[in-house]
Amino acid sequence: MGKKYSEKAFKKLIQKHIDATDFVKIYLDDDSAISGFLVKFSDDFVMIEETNDFALTGTKIVPYDRVRSIRNNGYDDVSKAIYLNENLICFNQKIIDKTHLENSESLFKSIKKQGYHCIIESQKNKKNLFSIGEILEVNAKSVMINNYDPAGRINKKPRKISFKDIDLINFNDNYSKVFRKYLK
Repeated sequence: MGKKYSEKAFKKLIQKHIDATDFVKIYLDDDSAISGFLVKFSDDFVMIEETNDFALTGTKIVPYDRVRSIRNNGYDDVSKAIYLNENLICFNQKIIDKTHLENSESLFKSIKKQGYHCIIESQKNKKNLFSIGEILEVNAKSVMINNYDPAGRINKKPRKISFKDIDLINFNDNYSKVFRKYLK
């Protein structure tokens, strides 16, 4: 939750940015940040169309409780104006509508149903974990990813990731959409 807002006011702020298609910078609890356009949220997750160099680069899902603040200032207004003038704000509404943010299980099942591979960044025992691949199984507590390495080799054993360890989920990004065609 935003440090200077009540829970209700923070959710109202998020909705305001979604309704106005504002360009924002979201600051997370580890001092990292994500720039882009908020498109959807729930009590559990925030969904953002991430941007880089005036391009939409994928859909990022962040656990709601990791969001510390949201910036939308004059610099962000200039970025939004450029995106608008260049006709670069082209969200895939089907993806937004079909991605369920009610809980982790519904989220991963909805990504799987849409046929996307995903990237999961997580922490386990203070160790950073990065997984990319097809979603094989989803249950109430975890997701099983058919992980592949940078050479395109699929790991022999799928990786089981507990929902409580997940920091970020990324899908509909160029990297995973292109790379999956070259898996061995």
